Amino acid sequence: MIPTDKGIELYTKVVPLIENLESITLEMSHSSSSETLAPIIRLASPAEFFTKGILHKISLSDVQLVVHFGTPDVLVDKLQKDEVDLVITTNKIPITGIEYTKIEDEEFVLVAPFHSSLHTEEQVDIEAWLKLQKWLSYGLELPIIRRFWREHFGKRPEIKLNHIIPNLLAILEAIENDMGISILPTYLIEESLQAQKTKVLFSHLSVKNTIYIARKVDNVGNPIFQKFIKELRNRRV
Repeated sequence: MIPTDKGIELYTKVVPLIENLESITLEMSHSSSSETLAPIIRLASPAEFFTKGILHKISLSDVQLVVHFGTPDVLVDKLQKDEVDLVITTNKIPITGIEYTKIEDEEFVLVAPFHSSLHTEEQVDIEAWLKLQKWLSYGLELPIIRRFWREHFGKRPEIKLNHIIPNLLAILEAIENDMGISILPTYLIEESLQAQKTKVLFSHLSVKNTIYIARKVDNVGNPIFQKFIKELRNRRV
């Protein structure tokens, strides 16, 4: 069936009304149940970012969270299967029907044991020193380390990989125990720096990473999700 011009005109006028009606219905449903039971959000996130990056920003009195941890590809797959409602990720995996909203930019820096030092700002000397160090990585593919090296030295990293630990909190603990160095997000290391267990070397050599929250396009108008996402975006330290 092919719509007439009048049919197309009617469609353009009716669709916004239908979308508005859906939004109002969701809001009424939320308000009617809020006095007895908080709405549930099934949130998926990397464990480290949830624990140290956003947990302190969330008003848990407004929603009941059911949290899932995992890697971005696994979590987005859960979103596709309707096993979760929202996914926090650093990877914008292009999938039809999924929309990404930027939350913030995270900054990664070179973290070393507190006793470490190198008094130079010459790129050549810094690279030579870094090649001699023991490195800790999240994975064999050197995810953020490779990007750090390419951005500042223009090449692939040629380093000695000492340990592979698929948990950033565990990598930080390993650095504190003098097991090597790594590239970590600043939100993760604040307490360690204050306790003088680690230090940041060459702070001018940092890299930024964008963090997104993903949801299905069908849920873009959900007022509960909208409020939660707005809270995450506004509550920055």
